[in-house]
Amino acid sequence: MKIFVSYRREDTGPLVQRLCSRLDEAFGARNVFYDERSVSTGGDFRGAVVGAIVTSDVILAVIGPAWAAVDRRGRSRLFDEDDPVRLELGMSIRRNIIPLLVDGTRMPAARTLPDVLRELPGRSGMPVYSDRRFDACVNDLVQRLGGPVAGANRSLGSRAPRATSSWLSFEGHWQTRDGGEAEILQEGDRLEMSGWASNGASYSGRGQIQGEFAVVDFTNSFGLRGRLVMRLVENGGYINGQVQSMMGVSQFDMMRRT
Repeated sequence: MKIFVSYRREDTGPLVQRLCSRLDEAFGARNVFYDERSVSTGGDFRGAVVGAIVTSDVILAVIGPAWAAVDRRGRSRLFDEDDPVRLELGMSIRRNIIPLLVDGTRMPAARTLPDVLRELPGRSGMPVYSDRRFDACVNDLVQRLGGPVAGANRSLGSRAPRATSSWLSFEGHWQTRDGGEAEILQEGDRLEMSGWASNGASYSGRGQIQGEFAVVDFTNSFGLRGRLVMRLVENGGYINGQVQSMMGVSQFDMMRRT
């Protein structure tokens, strides 16, 4: 998992340092990009940003009260084509963006944003607080990104999927066609699955192998409970699956990423 963090220093700089320290622990420092650390003094900012965004799995847009700060003309800096935040998110808008709304900041209205960022308010955001709630918020984010949470029980879910895992198993990182992501761990016939859907809902569940199928009972962050029935296809490169819940039955497929 490679993560790009977009923020405005004068808006949320101290919080982003704390956030990235936790992300480093969960995913490794080389997989977390933010400008204060990842762009060298005198380095090519635009080139570094473009390269990091292209290779990132998710972009975190950290939005605080001064994110849309105005310039001397009284106009939001986001309308300046050379504004770093506009540059970063403009290049990211077609990718997986998670807005992080700091200390009760509201999602900006589309009408207040330049055209290149008008889709941002349609993304499902997450709250982050700088007070005593910070750790819980970051734990929720790390879980949503498929990483380990500090203090978690040492069980099936306490490790990341093994890079050497056989494609004959379900273990690995997976991505749905609409941009959702999932992480599956497998020990023998036991399975643990967690991830987040394209609508912003996170989910987790446990199950087991039943013949050629994996059956996982899950709960998502909206309170929906259901069952996933999955089957490996195309030599383990894809999963064909079915979601069964009170909302009905729907089909999905996932591509193996690692």
